Amino acid sequence: MMQTIYFHDRLGGYMGFVRCVLLLILFAAIAQFASFGIIQAHVVSFYGAQPEDISFAFQSAYVGIIAILPVMFRLIRFFNTRTYLLSVFLAGIVLNICCLYVQDLLVFALLRFFVGICTGLVAGCILVVVFSTLPAARSILVGVSLFFSLILTAGIIIGIAGSRVIITSDWTALYYGLIGLQVMALVLCLLVFKSSPARKPYPLYQLDWFGFLLFVFGATAFAYVMIYGPRQYWFSSATITYMALLGLVMIAGFLYRQAILKRPLIDLQVFRSGKFLYGLALMLLFYGIRDTINLLYGYAIAVLNWSAADVVDAGFFNVAGVILSTFIVVRAVAANKLHLPKLLLVGFAVLLGYHYWVYLYLTPDLSFAQLCLPIFLQGFACGLLFVPITILCLASIPPASNTTGIVVCTYARFIAVLNSIAGFYTLQLYYNQHFKEGFLGKLTPGTALLAQQQEVYAGLLTAKGFAPAEATGVGIALIAKATGIQSQLLTIRAIFLIGAWLSAAALISLVVFAVINKVKASREQPPMAVAA
Repeated sequence: MMQTIYFHDRLGGYMGFVRCVLLLILFAAIAQFASFGIIQAHVVSFYGAQPEDISFAFQSAYVGIIAILPVMFRLIRFFNTRTYLLSVFLAGIVLNICCLYVQDLLVFALLRFFVGICTGLVAGCILVVVFSTLPAARSILVGVSLFFSLILTAGIIIGIAGSRVIITSDWTALYYGLIGLQVMALVLCLLVFKSSPARKPYPLYQLDWFGFLLFVFGATAFAYVMIYGPRQYWFSSATITYMALLGLVMIAGFLYRQAILKRPLIDLQVFRSGKFLYGLALMLLFYGIRDTINLLYGYAIAVLNWSAADVVDAGFFNVAGVILSTFIVVRAVAANKLHLPKLLLVGFAVLLGYHYWVYLYLTPDLSFAQLCLPIFLQGFACGLLFVPITILCLASIPPASNTTGIVVCTYARFIAVLNSIAGFYTLQLYYNQHFKEGFLGKLTPGTALLAQQQEVYAGLLTAKGFAPAEATGVGIALIAKATGIQSQLLTIRAIFLIGAWLSAAALISLVVFAVINKVKASREQPPMAVAA
C-alpha cells in the first residue's frame, strides 16, 4: 500500500497515529523558525540592536525556507527519508547550540538563515509524506489543511513556552526547549520510518545551485530594502539603492535561468494560468492584511500594559479560531468542491468584520474578554481563507506543477509579510504625525482646552499631596502621554479601516470573478439540440 512506503510495516493499520507523529515532527521543525516572535523585545535587548535588525535576522530564516524548498523536492526523491530527516535534525541541534552562545548579530542572522534551510528541508519532506498517507482524491485538501494550519498556529503555541521561560529565566533558555523538541523528533523518526523505503531512489539530476544562490542573494536584498527602506527614507539612502539594484539583478537572473534550463527549480509555465494569478493576488492581499493582528498585540502591550504571557493567553483564542474554521473547511470542501467560492466569500466577510470591529470599538481601556473577540475572529477568518486560497492556486495548474505551485505560494507569503512590515511602519509614521499635529493645534499654550486639562490634572495631583509647581509639571507630562496614546489609537483605527476596505475589495472581486467564470462556462457549453 502507498502509505507503507515510508513507514514500518507494523504501522500500516495505524495511519491516524502516524499522521499525529508526523505533525509532531513538523512542529519540532517549525518551532525553531517561529520561536521568537512574541519575545522579540527580549531578543532586541540581548543583542543591543534596533528592532529592524532583529526583524531582518528573523526574515533571513524565511529566505532560507523559500530558497531551499524547490531544491528539497528533488532531494527527498533521492535520499533515504529516515537518514535525510535524522541528518537535518542533527544539523538543527548544532545550529541551536551555536545560537545559544553567539552574541554577534550578523552571525546570528547567518545562523537563522541556516535554521530556515533546516526548517524548509523538514517541512517540505513531511508535507510530501503526509500526502502519501491520504487517498489521492483528498491528499491535497487534507494535507494542506493539516500542514498550513500548524504553520498558522505554531507561533502562538511555541510562544506559550517562550512567555513562561522569560518569567523564570533568561530568554536564551528557550533554546534548550527547542533542542529537546528536536531530540524528540529524532526518536520519532527512528520509531516510524523504515531504514530502507520500499521505493527506488529517483536519479538526482543536475541541480541549479547557481540559481539557488541567485535567489538567496536576491531575496535577502529584497528583505533588506523592505525592512530598512522606510527607516532610511527609501532611495535617498545609497545603501537602499544599491541593495534594491542588487535584488533586481539577482531575481531577474534567477527567473532567466528558470526560463532557459531543462530542469528548472520552478516551472514558470504556472504563471500562464489566470486563475493561478488571481489566487496569488488573493493570497498577497490576505497575508498583507492578516498581519494587522500584530498591531492589536502591540496595542495590548503598549496601551493596556499586558505581559507576554497575557498576549499568549489571548492568542489561544486565535488558535481556536484557526482550528475550528479549518475543520469546517475540510468538511465542506470534502463534501463538495463547489463550496470553495462560498468559503472564500465568508472568510473575507469575517475578515472585514474583524477589521471594522476594531475600527469602531478600539479604546484605551478594552478588557481581556472584549479584545479576545476580534482576536478569535481573525483566527477564524485565517482558517477559512488560507486553505481555500491555496487549493484555488493548486487546482488552477497541472498536477505535475503542484510543487511549483506550493513554492510560489510560499514566495507570495514572504512578499506579503515584508510588504506588511514596510507598509504598517510607514502608515504608522504618517498617521501618528497627522494626528499629533491635529492635537497640537488644540493644545497650544493659551487655548481653553489645554488650560482646562491642566486645571483638572493640577487639582487631582494637588489632592494627592503634590506641590502646585510639581502638579503643573506632572500634569503637562500626563497630557503629553495621553496625546501620544490617543494618536496611536487613532493610527491603529485608520489602518484597520484600510484593512476593512481591502477586505471589501476582495469580496467584490470574488463576486466579479464568479460571474466571469459563469459567463465563460455558459459560452463554452455546446448549444442544445433542437427537438424534431
